[in-house]
Amino acid sequence: MNLALQRKLCDAAWDGNEAVVAGLLNHPEVIPGAHHSAALVHAAHRGKLGCLRLLLPFSDPRARSSEALWRAARYRRASCVRALAPLSDTSGWPQWMWEELAPEMRALVVTAARGPV
Repeated sequence: MNLALQRKLCDAAWDGNEAVVAGLLNHPEVIPGAHHSAALVHAAHRGKLGCLRLLLPFSDPRARSSEALWRAARYRRASCVRALAPLSDTSGWPQWMWEELAPEMRALVVTAARGPV
């Protein structure tokens, strides 16, 4: 694993640079799911849905108690919440994590986790 390239992947996810993310996904020295799927967490935190969708097949949305979902919800990134909730697990979230979320985001996490009706 090349740490400089890993950092470049995380930075590109943070910035929403889909071209760089896509280019690094198949690089032999990059592990997209490394460091508890940090690149996915960065994309979710910033609401970069395109990068998030690119990273999902290579990442673990349940890593670190579904931190990517929590960050998306905490920072009101509704499109990312909708993408992550059905793949995540909130059963381990302590009360404070729920309390940090705006009421509409709490509701979205719960309804999106159920998937399409």
